[in-house]
Amino acid sequence: MPEINVPACPVHGSLPRALHSESFEGIVTVIEEIIETVSGVGTTSYSRCPYGYPWNFEGVVRALEDLNTSISGIQGGGGAGASGIVAGSGIYITQSGTFEVINATVLSASGISISAGSGIYLTDAGTRINLFAEAQGSVDLSYDGLKAVISGTSSTGGASVTVSGEPGTGYSTGDLWFDTNEGRLFVYASGNGISDPAWYQTNAEAIALKSEAAPSGTGENAPPRDGSIWFNTLMGSLFVYDATTSGWYETGPSRSFAYGPSAPASTSTQGAGWFDTTTNRLKVWDGTAWADIDIDGGVY
Repeated sequence: MPEINVPACPVHGSLPRALHSESFEGIVTVIEEIIETVSGVGTTSYSRCPYGYPWNFEGVVRALEDLNTSISGIQGGGGAGASGIVAGSGIYITQSGTFEVINATVLSASGISISAGSGIYLTDAGTRINLFAEAQGSVDLSYDGLKAVISGTSSTGGASVTVSGEPGTGYSTGDLWFDTNEGRLFVYASGNGISDPAWYQTNAEAIALKSEAAPSGTGENAPPRDGSIWFNTLMGSLFVYDATTSGWYETGPSRSFAYGPSAPASTSTQGAGWFDTTTNRLKVWDGTAWADIDIDGGVY
């Protein structure tokens, strides 16, 4: 029995023995494995018979021929800007714009894959991979030669609060504005499917909204929610919003007439009255339109 080898062979152990059968089958199998190994180095002429190789002299010769074809396509390494690349490793340099790009399938034994044109490149030391990074806004990026540190906060998706009678300019999504004139808080919303980027009232207060038309949720009006209150300045009536029916309902059976040249909102309660100062006619809301009232009290 042979002596135990110290240190042991990393492939065959302390008592070196072939890992494959000592026959034509073992020889052909080893050559096939060499071809597979070469394919991961970056050869451009990989070749292997799809029908396999017979376990005889012919099979050995055919397998060696395909191995030779595969090896012939390995590119030499080295070159300016990427020293430390071993010739024959399959890693080679091509020009891509103003920087050099490595074209390789496997960079090292660790199995890191690099795609051609990816912008990943080797430093002159040839011992590490550099990734392009850029700090923007208030974000800081520092590198001490061993690690990169990113710190700070993003300049987008703001969280600043403006306290003024006007929101000013230069605001971003999520910025808040407290209107000192009205005592209301607004948030600027844009992106994420919002078709009308604008300041929207947060509607946190319980005061009634005042306008001639019902709040529509556009411009600086927040969308009405269940229980929202609106004072109709044309009719002088208070309405409450019901989310189930998506309608505004008058809080009392008021029958006082609206007075002015413009018709009240179409959400008026059936039976509400309006005196049109343009035509000097008295009209009533029939649920669909404003109908004139004749002098006999009928509707026409």
